[in-house]
Amino acid sequence: MVWYRDQEGILRERVIDAVLACGRDPVDMTALIRRVTATPLVVLGGDDAQAANCLNLGADVWLPAATAPGVIAAQLRRLLKTDRRRPHHGPLVTAGNAQIDTEERRVTVGGKEIELSPREFELLRFMAENRAKALSRDRILAAAWGPRFVGEPKTVDVHVAWLRQKLEGTGLRVTTMRGLGYRLDVIPAQTVERPLAEAVRGRSTSTDP
Repeated sequence: MVWYRDQEGILRERVIDAVLACGRDPVDMTALIRRVTATPLVVLGGDDAQAANCLNLGADVWLPAATAPGVIAAQLRRLLKTDRRRPHHGPLVTAGNAQIDTEERRVTVGGKEIELSPREFELLRFMAENRAKALSRDRILAAAWGPRFVGEPKTVDVHVAWLRQKLEGTGLRVTTMRGLGYRLDVIPAQTVERPLAEAVRGRSTSTDP
């Protein structure tokens, strides 16, 4: 558990087990913390209206400022024991022609293996498990990087750009959802094959004079 006065202090940590937030404006503090990490969050202080806002913004627990230290500690222990792992989807995830083996950590398309970094693999796995669904950057970050990872949501943008390059020609496309995040789409086979066929046809009909 860590305690800092501002978001910049939290960003200096790479992994955080839990955050206890207490300050003059618990709502702003909750919003700032949820921008950079999905780790368990206990917010201390504020009135009932602020408590509701904090919980709506993603705080796991809200407690009055006068809460006894023993109760705060018990809440933190409960959160840390909670199983926050992703739902199990089985060892093999399929998206279009792509097969993602979560046990061997291999991705194949039409029998051909695609080389992915560990982070790219987790990113593709999560998006394939939720294909055709709009996924926010915060949700992707929490799933592919883990709930205790600390970092800016724009980290997702960088890795999506790298993943897109490796998915070219595979029939999978990462679509940007403006103002939200990303969605993994399966491109119909004829749409993928047409540009290739046209390119081959163009080369065959062009001859030197």
